[in-house]
Amino acid sequence: SCTSSLGDTFANRYCSEIMLEDMIDQNSPLELIQEKPVKFLTLSNNELKTLPEEIGDLNDVEFLSLQGNKLTSIPSAVHSLHILKALDISNNTILRLPDEICQLENITHLNSSNNKLKHLPSAFGELTTLEILILNGNRLTSLPESFGCLKNITVLNLEKNRLSYLPQVICQLPKLFELNLSGNKIVSLPKRLSQLKILKVLSLNSNNLTTLPSELFCLTNIEELNLCRNQLTLIPDDVEKLKGLRVLQLSHNKIKTLPEKISSCSKLLHLCITGNLLTKLPRSIGALEHLRELLVNKNLLETLPRGICSLKNLSVLECSRNHLVNFPLNIRNCSLLTSVDLSFNHLRNFPMGLCSGLSLCQLDISKNILSKLPSNIGEIHTLQHLNLSENRFTGEFPKHLYKLHRLIHLDLSYNSIQTIPEGISVLKRVQVLLLQGNRLTEFPLELHHVRAVQVLDLSDNQIGRVPSEIRGLRELKDLNLSNNQFFLFPVKVCDLRSLEKLKICHRRGIKLTTLPKTLSKLRCLRELDFSDNVVQQIPESIGELDHLTKLIANNNSISYLPKSITSLQSLQHLELKGNLLQSLPPDMGQLQSLRQVELEGNPLTRPPKQICDGHQIFPIGQYLSSEVTWNKHILEKAFRFLANNLQGDDFDHFCEKLKIPTEEFKTKENKRASQKEKTMQALTLWRDLFHSDQEASVIADQLVRTLVLAGLYTLSSQVQAIKIYAKAIRF
Repeated sequence: SCTSSLGDTFANRYCSEIMLEDMIDQNSPLELIQEKPVKFLTLSNNELKTLPEEIGDLNDVEFLSLQGNKLTSIPSAVHSLHILKALDISNNTILRLPDEICQLENITHLNSSNNKLKHLPSAFGELTTLEILILNGNRLTSLPESFGCLKNITVLNLEKNRLSYLPQVICQLPKLFELNLSGNKIVSLPKRLSQLKILKVLSLNSNNLTTLPSELFCLTNIEELNLCRNQLTLIPDDVEKLKGLRVLQLSHNKIKTLPEKISSCSKLLHLCITGNLLTKLPRSIGALEHLRELLVNKNLLETLPRGICSLKNLSVLECSRNHLVNFPLNIRNCSLLTSVDLSFNHLRNFPMGLCSGLSLCQLDISKNILSKLPSNIGEIHTLQHLNLSENRFTGEFPKHLYKLHRLIHLDLSYNSIQTIPEGISVLKRVQVLLLQGNRLTEFPLELHHVRAVQVLDLSDNQIGRVPSEIRGLRELKDLNLSNNQFFLFPVKVCDLRSLEKLKICHRRGIKLTTLPKTLSKLRCLRELDFSDNVVQQIPESIGELDHLTKLIANNNSISYLPKSITSLQSLQHLELKGNLLQSLPPDMGQLQSLRQVELEGNPLTRPPKQICDGHQIFPIGQYLSSEVTWNKHILEKAFRFLANNLQGDDFDHFCEKLKIPTEEFKTKENKRASQKEKTMQALTLWRDLFHSDQEASVIADQLVRTLVLAGLYTLSSQVQAIKIYAKAIRF
């Protein structure tokens, strides 16, 4: 393999593999290929629209990849590669396969996925050596009759085409092992389907099937059957014939019952019936002794059958979004259970059966009506992830949780917890602690003992201050304090030197008016969001946040941006919607990493709204850069106009208003200078002394005001006219 560089690629006398991917900006690398034998040639992602004819002279090429280019047809040179075994032309915009492709008599692998094919050549069946054919993501409505001659095909992918029926010719492929017809418009299956005797994987997801024919259940070698997102209302008893079935996917249909005879599919490992209309599960489900994953989310189940407790190999059980009011006690017999999801049900009591004899690592009982936990919850020694959000826990943080010493992720958000008692420090491994939407009135001092915590969410509480003890959370990376009762920004947060993400938005209640300069101490900060406050300015110190990639400050009262914002060279995402910005710093274009800029809802005049609507920094930066040059030009023009028109009688008074000494212009050297030269010198001196750090547009405005103060109204009006006229020309 010669893949490190072009130099290395052609340094050898013989190259078996050449990879020339993503070389859009290089000269044609094919010029370097002369007489060195090449077996594997990859020209992916080069925006190629065609290939040179010389490709056809590479007689040793067995593998050719042209994927991810801009080909609309297969270059004729490809047809000359007679020993080609694998061709990848995926992710182009190819409209048709030419008849000549059928000359590739040795090809075994063809990938033409994600093109725009509407049909295949009538002689396509001449590619009798084909074993793997990938045609997903095209526009095929049928297959040619000759397709049935592809007797060696083992894998056929026709996903996401426009087939309204399963083509009969597919049933003539005796070696077909895997067939994917998902994402079509198939309404029925042919009787001849039963001829696919060795088929092991059949995918018919996202079609329009309403029934399953008996012939489907003659495919006794099927191991994986995918029928999600159809219109099925029942599974027939014939399912018992699929003795070797290991994976059965039936999610998002309209199935009301599962047959008891599904228990005959004794090798089943994965059963998914999510998103149906089941009111109960078959009692015989316990006979599926090898079942590892049972997914019955989004149904109408009120109870689970006792048989479920006999599933000794069950590892994952998902029953969310049902109507369960209880949970079987003997679930403890499922000793290999590692993950249980019971969210969005009607459970009043914690399932006691989960408290012993299990290997449980993840448990989600969110969005139920639990109000207390059993004392023996600590017996779930292996539990690492626990979600108890949106239940009815009130008052004190549940102390029984302190027994879960392996807990890493704990979610108690949106309950009514008011205090956190001592002892939480025993949760030494907790890294994610979510307590948003409770009734905490103070930042819990006890939390600073949970030293491993990396993500802490205390939003939507009633906290008014953050104590200095917060600095004890040395591993904290993500902190959300939004929608609390802070009168001032909690400056102690700035002591969290490891913090990478800070969110302190206030959609309601008390709002922040200022940000502290000490924000610059958060040197690891990557994301800062202080939206929905009334902050008027961003401190200059923000420019010291070298790692900041995302800054969100929507819906504040910010009227200008600090110059230091252009120092944020890592910034990729900037949101300032709904503020009072009229202009942007002229050096904004220097933010080379910035990918997304959102400025809607500001009274912007520079750059104008239409420049900002694309959310891209390049046109914004271009505009600002050209505007700086243009404003300098306007100022110079105003200076020249005044030099030509200011009368000698008005000069001293004008210099007085400019606050520059007139003695400079009475020296021997300057006595001989013309009035025009003196005026230009005075204006230049005024600009350099008092306004060297200001933009030209600001200096021009100040010049107009100074002329008014000097009583030179005609000149001030004329300079103002120069400004207006120059801007009118520009736009």
